[in-house]
Amino acid sequence: MAAPTPAEQTAYAHMQARMIALMLQHDQEGFRRFVDARAYAAETEQPATQPYRDLGVLFFLGRALFEDILPRIVRRLSFESPRHLVIEEPPARGRVQWERTLDATWGERPGEPPLLLHTRQRRRDFATAENLLTVATLLEYEAGIRQVLSGDRALVGAQALRHPLNDLAERCGRELAFPQFAGLLPHARRILAGAEGGVAALEARVAAHDAPGGNRAYQELLAWRARWRALQLLRRAPDEPTSDVLGADPQSDNYLYQLWIFYELADLLKHAGRLLALDTAAGRMELRFRWGECSYLLRHNREVPSPVSRWSAQPDPKDVPGVRPDYYLQRIDPPPAEVRDGAAQIWREPGIVWDAKYYRERESDRTPSSPVKRMIADLALLGEPYGVLLFAFLSGASGSALKRLTPASGADQTLAPQEVASRELRPALGAEVSAVHDQLRALLDDAHARLAEPRVPACHGIFLDTLSVRERAGAVDRYGAPIGADADELLICPKPHIGDWRADLVSRARHCCQDARLCHIVGQPLARPPTRPPRSAEELLRELQRVFERSSAGELDDESVSAIARQVESLTRRFAEIAGAYKRIEVYYLRLRDMGLEQQGFDLLGPAERESLGLAVFLLEQLDSIGASDYSAPAIHFSSVMEIEVQRRVFACPDLVGDLSKPKRQTLGVLPWMRQNPELTDGNWDSLQRYVSAHWREQIDPEDPSQRVSFDQFIAKALNRISQLRNQAAHTHPVSRKEYGELQRLMLQSNQLACGALNALLLAWRDAT
Repeated sequence: MAAPTPAEQTAYAHMQARMIALMLQHDQEGFRRFVDARAYAAETEQPATQPYRDLGVLFFLGRALFEDILPRIVRRLSFESPRHLVIEEPPARGRVQWERTLDATWGERPGEPPLLLHTRQRRRDFATAENLLTVATLLEYEAGIRQVLSGDRALVGAQALRHPLNDLAERCGRELAFPQFAGLLPHARRILAGAEGGVAALEARVAAHDAPGGNRAYQELLAWRARWRALQLLRRAPDEPTSDVLGADPQSDNYLYQLWIFYELADLLKHAGRLLALDTAAGRMELRFRWGECSYLLRHNREVPSPVSRWSAQPDPKDVPGVRPDYYLQRIDPPPAEVRDGAAQIWREPGIVWDAKYYRERESDRTPSSPVKRMIADLALLGEPYGVLLFAFLSGASGSALKRLTPASGADQTLAPQEVASRELRPALGAEVSAVHDQLRALLDDAHARLAEPRVPACHGIFLDTLSVRERAGAVDRYGAPIGADADELLICPKPHIGDWRADLVSRARHCCQDARLCHIVGQPLARPPTRPPRSAEELLRELQRVFERSSAGELDDESVSAIARQVESLTRRFAEIAGAYKRIEVYYLRLRDMGLEQQGFDLLGPAERESLGLAVFLLEQLDSIGASDYSAPAIHFSSVMEIEVQRRVFACPDLVGDLSKPKRQTLGVLPWMRQNPELTDGNWDSLQRYVSAHWREQIDPEDPSQRVSFDQFIAKALNRISQLRNQAAHTHPVSRKEYGELQRLMLQSNQLACGALNALLLAWRDAT
């Protein structure tokens, strides 16, 4: 194996240095779980990475010292117990030396009992070499922590690091306060200053005292001190390319690179105030964060939950290749749209796959082909459209630029079009970290641009009328089942929420709003099959019946009625385009004035509302011409215009709260209900009353004082009945010609008000000034 290049060595050392700082800031438990340690020659450490080595050693070895070695030392402290001759008064505490005692007494007072006893006593002395080494180690460890804390503030500037470092220093102080250790502090400090041969001589004495049956914790303390001096944290020796280092094995460089990117992202997001949660438990590496207006989940080295694509293998399903991308990013707020058929998932919004590759420097400007091919395979297995490859080294001047691999135009693509991008992301240290963060921001911006907009399935059906009987007979869906539909039931179903390339051949009668595999709007609250553009009044009537027949009285609320109204209006507009009514729409405007719509009020309508009323008159003409029995469509046109004008004026009140502040809730039936139940409106009715009083002028005709309409009359005598007729029109019950006439008179003519309800609303409303 070739020796690493200088650029590789620098990048590798910087990556490990950043890993130490990042993991100690954001995941200290993960630091102890991921790292491994081997010895090295300390003098070869690079000056730029030496502080990180010191910092990593302090944390890496702290647990072994405080949680293993010291407790075992304290439980069995070494001590010396030399014998001392003592002269004491009885009763004696030591063993009496009668020969000495009697000799002394006979010489002074022969024949008398002794008044003083010569005894031999043992006294425990804890000032052993082992205990002195323990105290000296704690003093050195505490001094190392204080040195790091008072050194480079960029290294330990984060509170996440300063707090645990201070905790370690305080732990040293508590251990040194142990009475047997506290008495040895002066002696230990003199040894650290060089007395008695210094710490090296003290270690030699401890090693020489090793005896069977003794406290092995002291010998482990010697080994711990050796690791402290020789622990290899950041070096990758050129002559030992296979040697282990703290944080990674060179055979697993990719994994260290992946971890570095994960924690670098966590650091970027935390300092930007966008990190919501960091989960680094074993087997579950996740980042939750906000970017832009959305929330995202990034999984590291995990299987993709519920992939977009599904594969099967025969006879053993386990033969399907597994996919564990280095990173999988998906939006979680707003929740991704999905399509289900019962418990089975048919489709969901895709995410983005990132793969990280720590390859060696390359002489060629080409992106390595092997990871690109694997990325394409992974995207195909997962059903994802976009992936990014992150390389530590890319050759050429454009190494840091985003390179893209996309399907060539003009060629048949047998798989869903996929895009693979590659970017250089080289580990850095110090001031260059900001450049790495800029690249990560660009990566997140690119992902946000692709994932932020929800992909909501919608109906885009296109009818096929020109297929021959033979062609229709051979038509099959994407699952191979024959469609066998009539000419007016066969259609193309584009699915832009999946991609511009996706379109299915479906039957309106068999698939639309019924088969979730082919119709992805199944289950949506307001989902309806597409309507065929009518070419005659008879076809228009049939299509309108299709719209109404899928509605039942129990399921339609005001919001559903509004959705049906929009579909009816769209169908009518399409028929008017085909029939050429738009070329003479002004004719129907004149008829509206003949029906009672004031010219002044007509001028206050918006263009779309004028058109909708004109189309209602056109529809009335068409339905009369064929003797239709259901006039629901023109009734919906008229009532929808009233709803829009009420929303535009009355519901423009700025003080509305709750659901009523949402446009979808501002329907025709709301005002009559609020008038009858003001106590249930959370104060909205009072707000509307105040707002309307500033705009509503009861005398709608300045020249005719008798034409006065109050807002309360407008609701009670007209709007309530208009809402009822509109709901009837949206249900399966047909609206008769007589009921339609009632609605027209309510809106345009006098009826129960001094003038039509639409005239009253348009003419009574004034600016607040």
